[in-house]
Amino acid sequence: MKALNNNILFSVLASRTLKIVGIILILAFLLDFVMLLFPFRAQTQEWQINFATQIIDRGTIPMVGTALLLAGYWIENIVTDSSLSRQSGLNLRFLVLVLASLLGLLFLLLAPLHINNILQARTEAIARINQEASQAETQLQTQIAAQRTQIRTQISAILQDEQQVNAALQSPQVPEQIRNILQQARENPQALDQIIDQQLNADALRNQALEQIQQRRQEVEQRAQEQVQSGIGSGIRSLLLSIGYILIGWTGLRNMNSLPPDRPNYTDY
Repeated sequence: MKALNNNILFSVLASRTLKIVGIILILAFLLDFVMLLFPFRAQTQEWQINFATQIIDRGTIPMVGTALLLAGYWIENIVTDSSLSRQSGLNLRFLVLVLASLLGLLFLLLAPLHINNILQARTEAIARINQEASQAETQLQTQIAAQRTQIRTQISAILQDEQQVNAALQSPQVPEQIRNILQQARENPQALDQIIDQQLNADALRNQALEQIQQRRQEVEQRAQEQVQSGIGSGIRSLLLSIGYILIGWTGLRNMNSLPPDRPNYTDY
């Protein structure tokens, strides 16, 4: 009889421990849920993505808490008077099952919403980098053309006066690039535009800039693709969590009136 009482006492302790741990896990998730709502900016896509990602990552915590809590009540029903169990735990179990049903609905809604936000974010990121690349290319072309025009105007003005040409060629304050253009243009004035392009190395500068733009575009596209893959994975996890919570909540609520029959309280013997 002593061994039986010890087993019952151990089972009661295990039941209480499971219920306490389950309640703590559920409350911890609810606290995180409330904290993640602030600052509340549901109208922004970035906020929605971050919120959904973090909630889905924490989605198994209340599920484990619910399982531990229900397991604690199950053990309590076995070893104690189930009428007491009904009186003290029925409302809490009902609330937990309702919460599970609501979480199932939440994760069911989050799955398509999160995937849609991720796909839209990818589309916007690619459109933005394409626009930035187009603007950068246009700006580069404009800068090269402006620099070329400025140098050609300066060289043409200097070439009209031989003394200015000699003075510029001998002046250390004149950039070496300009002196080279002057030297070649004095020998062949008709090829001034070609000489300027050769000295500016415009094609190489343009190609180098375009390579950098293309590299930046590839990095953004790769990062966007990784976010899409991660978002789809999160959406699938959210759907699985939804199925699990709905099964737990709806099955439990449907069977709330089918509790195990009352058992005698063995601690009275």
